[in-house]
Amino acid sequence: MSAKFPLFSLKQYALGLVVLLIALLDPFGLSSSSDNASAQWLNRMFASLYDSKGQQQIAVVVIDDAYLLRNNTFWPMPYGEQSKLFKRLLAYKPKAVFVDLLYSHDHSPGDPAQGSQLLANVFDRYRHQGIPLLLANTGRPRGEEGQANTLEHLAQVTTPVLVVWSGVGDKYPLAFDTSLGLMETPALALYRQYCQAHQCPDLPGDAQAAAQAPPIAIQWGLELAPEQSRIANTADCSTVDGFFSQTFKQLAEAIFWKLGKSAQASCPYSLTLTASDLEVSEPQDRALIAELLRDRLVLVGAHITSTGDLVQSPVHGKLPGIYLHAMALDNLLSEGMSYKHEPDSLPRMDINWLDLVEIALLVLIFALKALHEHRAAKHRTLTPWRRWEIRFFHSPCPSWLLVMAVLTVASIALYFANITPVNVLGIAVLSLVLFSEKIEALLGSKS
Repeated sequence: MSAKFPLFSLKQYALGLVVLLIALLDPFGLSSSSDNASAQWLNRMFASLYDSKGQQQIAVVVIDDAYLLRNNTFWPMPYGEQSKLFKRLLAYKPKAVFVDLLYSHDHSPGDPAQGSQLLANVFDRYRHQGIPLLLANTGRPRGEEGQANTLEHLAQVTTPVLVVWSGVGDKYPLAFDTSLGLMETPALALYRQYCQAHQCPDLPGDAQAAAQAPPIAIQWGLELAPEQSRIANTADCSTVDGFFSQTFKQLAEAIFWKLGKSAQASCPYSLTLTASDLEVSEPQDRALIAELLRDRLVLVGAHITSTGDLVQSPVHGKLPGIYLHAMALDNLLSEGMSYKHEPDSLPRMDINWLDLVEIALLVLIFALKALHEHRAAKHRTLTPWRRWEIRFFHSPCPSWLLVMAVLTVASIALYFANITPVNVLGIAVLSLVLFSEKIEALLGSKS
C-alpha cells in the first residue's frame, strides 16, 4: 500500500488505544459487567442442554415458613425440633448430608433437655451409622476478635466445610485457605463421598491440591428432575422449549431484558423436598420419600422469610443459598474435574490469556473497520490487492460475518476446552461499528 494512504490514522490509533485500555484496566467495572452478562446469557441459553447425570444423585431439603407454621415453632428452630427433623432424615439412609446452617450460638443455654447437646447427640448418630454429616463453617477461630463459628461440641461430631470465602468473584472454589487452615467447600466434600463408590479421575488428593484447582464457573441446569412432580406440584414451573426456541428466547431477553423477567424458571433444577415432606406417616408416602432420599447426597438449607441467604441464578433468579452448593456439586458430578473455569492469570498481572483473545477480536474489528474506510481512498494504481479490497469491503456484511464466525469458532473451542467464554455480547455489540458508515449514510439521506 502507498505510504500516502496509511491503513490507520492517528485518530484511529488513539481510539484503538482507548479501547484496549478499557479492556485491560476495566474502569468502573464496565468490561467485567459485560463479561458477566455474556456468561449469564450463555448459561441461560444452554441450560436446557445441561447433562442430568448429577441431578440423579442430589436432593435438597428446605426448611421453610410452612414447616414452622405446621409445627407451631419459630426461627431459629428449637434444638428439640431440629433433632426430630434430623432423626427423620437419618431414617431414610442418605449417602451423605450437608447442613447449611451455622450453629454459632447456643440459644437454649443451661437447659440440657433443650440445649444444643441434644442436637449434637443426633448428629453423632450419623457418624455411628456411617453416614457423613458435613456442617457449615466460617473458617475463623471462634471467639477470636469477636468471630463466631460452629459450637465446639457440634463441630466434634461433624465434618466442617467452608461456606464463607472471598476474592473469587461469583466462582465457587473447591478449597480455601482460612485462619483454621485449608478447608474444603461443601461441593467437593460431598463429591468425595460419591467418589468412594465411583471412578473419579483427577480427584484432588487433599485440600492442598484442591486449593490449587481453579474455582468452578457454575453452569446451571433448567430441566426439572423427573421425580419432582411426584413430590410437589410443578404446574407453575417453566418447561424446556427446545434448543433453537430457547436460543431465540434468550437472545430476545438479552436485548429486551428491561421489558420482561430475566429468569426463566420458577422451580429449582435440583430435586427439592420440604422439611414437611419428611413428616409423612402413610406407608406409601414414606416409601416414596425413602425412594427419593436413600443413597443420595442430601443438602439441608433454609428458606425463611426473615433470613437473607439468597443467591442469584442466571436461570432461576433468586434462590436460597443451599442451591449454590447443590449446583456446584452437580457440576462436579456431571463433568468431574473438567468443569468450566477461567484460565489462570498471567504472571504478575490480573489478566489471563482469555483477555488477550478478546483483545485480538477487538483488534480484528478495528482493522476491518479501517480497511472499509481505506477502500474509499483514491489510488492511482489499481493493483490486484486493490481490486480484492474494493470487492470484499464494498459492504460491511462480509466483514461482520467474518467477525461473528471467528467469535463462534473461538467460543466453541473454549467450550470444548472447559474454559469460560469470551465476552460474546460485548464483542458482538462492538462489531456493529462496521456498519457505522452505512448508518451515517442512511441517516444523511433522510435529513
